[in-house]
Parts: sequence; C-alpha cells; structure tokens
Amino acid sequence: MKKLLFALLLMIIMSGAAFGAVNVKEGSWNGHGYTTTALEKAKLVVGTDYIFEYNGGATSTNVTWIIKNEKDGTENVYMGNPVRVNFEESGEYEITVKEGSKVVYGPQKVKVNEGPLGMALALIGAGIAVGASGMGAAIGVGIAGASGAAAIAENKNRFRTAFIFQAFPQTQGIYGLLIGILILLYTGALTGGGLNPSSNIPVGAGLMALGAGLSVGIAGLSAIGQGIVAGTGIGVTRKQGTMGKAVVFTVLPETQAIYGLLIAILLLQGMAIIIKNGAPTTYAMGMGVAAIGVGLGMGLSGITAIGQGIAAASGSAATAQNPRAFASSMIFAVLPETQSIYALLAAILVIMNLGLMSGTIPMKSAYQVMLIGIGVLGIGFAVGLAGISGIGQGITAGAGAAAYVKNPGTRTQSIVLSVMSETYAIFGLLMAILIMMALHILGG
Repeated sequence: MKKLLFALLLMIIMSGAAFGAVNVKEGSWNGHGYTTTALEKAKLVVGTDYIFEYNGGATSTNVTWIIKNEKDGTENVYMGNPVRVNFEESGEYEITVKEGSKVVYGPQKVKVNEGPLGMALALIGAGIAVGASGMGAAIGVGIAGASGAAAIAENKNRFRTAFIFQAFPQTQGIYGLLIGILILLYTGALTGGGLNPSSNIPVGAGLMALGAGLSVGIAGLSAIGQGIVAGTGIGVTRKQGTMGKAVVFTVLPETQAIYGLLIAILLLQGMAIIIKNGAPTTYAMGMGVAAIGVGLGMGLSGITAIGQGIAAASGSAATAQNPRAFASSMIFAVLPETQSIYALLAAILVIMNLGLMSGTIPMKSAYQVMLIGIGVLGIGFAVGLAGISGIGQGITAGAGAAAYVKNPGTRTQSIVLSVMSETYAIFGLLMAILIMMALHILGG
C-alpha cells in the first residue's frame, strides 16, 4: 500500500501540474490596473492583450508556452515567464507550459470568444435600419398627409382616398423595422444573448449587419419621393377614372426601397452563415467591410427615388389632364430609377464574388479578402453618390412630362434633356467596373 501511494505521489511530482497554475492578467475596461484570474476561469476574447504567468516556481529563462489552435493545429510558441498573449482568432485552444523539456502545466483547453464588438456593430446596423427608414417614411407620409388634409377640407368623403395614398410611404419604415428585428434575432440580442465581453458574434458578422442596415435604412429615404407623388395622386383623383393610374405612379419610387431590402436580406444571410459556421477573423472582417460598401452603394443610390417621385408626380398630373399621356409619362417617370439598378448590379457582383450570400470561401487569402473589402468601399461610393444624380434627372423628366401634355411633339427632345443628368451615374458605374476589374471581381 505504501509503495502504491509513493508511486502515485511520484507521478504527481513528475507531472508538475498539481504544483503549478497559470494566472491571466487583463487590462481593466476603465484603463486602471489589471484584473487577475485563473486561466481555467478566464473569459478570453479576440484582440485583447493578456499576461500569462506560471506560478509554479519556474524562472523566466527556461519556460516555454505552447498555444495550439484546435481548429487548424497551428502552434504559437512563447518563451519566458510571464508572457504577453493576444489571440487573433476565436475558437478552442490548448495551452501547455514546459520548464525545460518537462511539462509543468496542461495541456489545458480554453475557449476564446469574439468579444462584444461584433454585437455592438450589429446593434448599430439595427438602429440605422429603423432610424433612417423611419425618417424617410415619416417625411413622405407627412407630405402626402398635407395633401390629404387639403383634399378633405374641400370634401370629407375623400378621406378614404387620402388615407390610402398616405399609407404608401409607410412601407419603407416597415422594411427597416423588419431588418432591425432580424438583426436582433440573428445575434441573439432578443433571446438572452445580450452584449457582454464574451459575446460570440464575429466582428465580420457585425459589419455585415451594419451594411444591411445602411442598405435598407438609407434606401428608405425613397419614401420622400413616394410621398411627393402620393400627394399629387390625392389631388388628381378628384377626376373620375384616375385612381388606378395615380396608384401606379405612386408605387414607382418604392422599387428603390425594395432593392435596398433585397440586398439587406442577402447580407443578413451571409451574416448568419458566418455566425453559424465561423470563418478566420481577418477573412470575416474583409467580407464585413465589403458588406458596408455594398450597403452604402445600394442605400445612397436609393435616394434617387426623390427624383423619381418628382417625375412621377408630374406624370400623374399630366395623365389626369390627358389620359393619352400615360405611356409617355411612365417613360419619364422610370428614367431616374436606372441609377439604383446600376448599384444593384454592382452589389450582386460583389456578393457573388466574395460569397457573402452563399458562404462559399473564394480562393483568396484572408488578407486579400480584407484588401478587397476596403476596395469595395470605393465601389459603393462611386455608384451610391453618383446615383443621387437621379434627383436632377427627375426634375428634368417631370418638366418633360408636363411639356408633353402641352405639345406632344416635344417628347423626344425632352427625353434627351432628361438623360443628360444620368451621364454622371454612368461615370460612377464605369468607375465601379474599373475598381472591380482592379480587385479581380470582374475579369479575374
């Protein structure tokens, strides 16, 4: 019996693990001092500097730390005691401490989480989705409501018609609310996930949620244009037989919001894939930055709906004066929408190339994906900001629709004048194509 106890004691001494432990020091959030925790109880997150110290009596000159990434088997070796460690990727790690050639601690498995930044970025995306789209919807509803108030002052029986037209610009706010709720559901913010230092939402996923919020939120400003044409629709429906055509003109500026919603949903699908399957941190961040570029491009180009609303309002009024002007007025009304189509095309090309929707990892390194993501910001600004040219085009197109009623022979000349403003949107699309070629999204 004594021999057995002695053998067990000898095994424990040789392992060394029972006589030593590893403490983790982490800088406090308020920047004052460090908090010290045993490694087994520490909540480790990506991007934080930690000081690991073995307190089993070993000197700093003969201590080796082996930190193995369980996901891909790679090992990082640190010499000394204590050592400074920073995890660049979330996942499971195995930590072993050697004194000379003898293992004195471990192997100890620890989990490294993404930290709170990904969740915080996602929450910003949810806020932008609801806030920006709600702002656009409220302004559009207000414009339509003002025309409705004037209409019922003349005839109270027109309240129902006014209410129908005022409801059209509300949908943009609903789109934003939908995306905001989906972001909260995907990140677990509504299911007890919460925001805490160990939240396991990748930063790349948070950036993708932010891109989705920008897409549907800024595109929601299209409700302003819809409110303009809805207000005109309330006015022209005094005349019998104009209701259906007025509704057609009113729904036109909503297509930009639908484009923004579509891109937001595709980005959220990619975000869900990253959260579920995981991806290298740098790679996921590159996709997230690209998602912001895509969201900005789609969202900013949606502001062209204000121009479309101006053109559609003139077309609605022209059709009320002369029903034969409907086809020509529709041509003028759809012209300012092409800017958003350019942005939609660029967004889909980027999404397909980087696998933001399918989760298929392209044959590129994580660093390359990060550089491409930054470059995609240029694409977003090119098609997004240049797309706002649709406001100028809408002003000219609206005047063209009015001119056609006075003189039908002016249609061709008015169309030529209307497309002049689109030249700058084409410049933006051309620059986006050139950037995509430089990034090998096209032709590579």
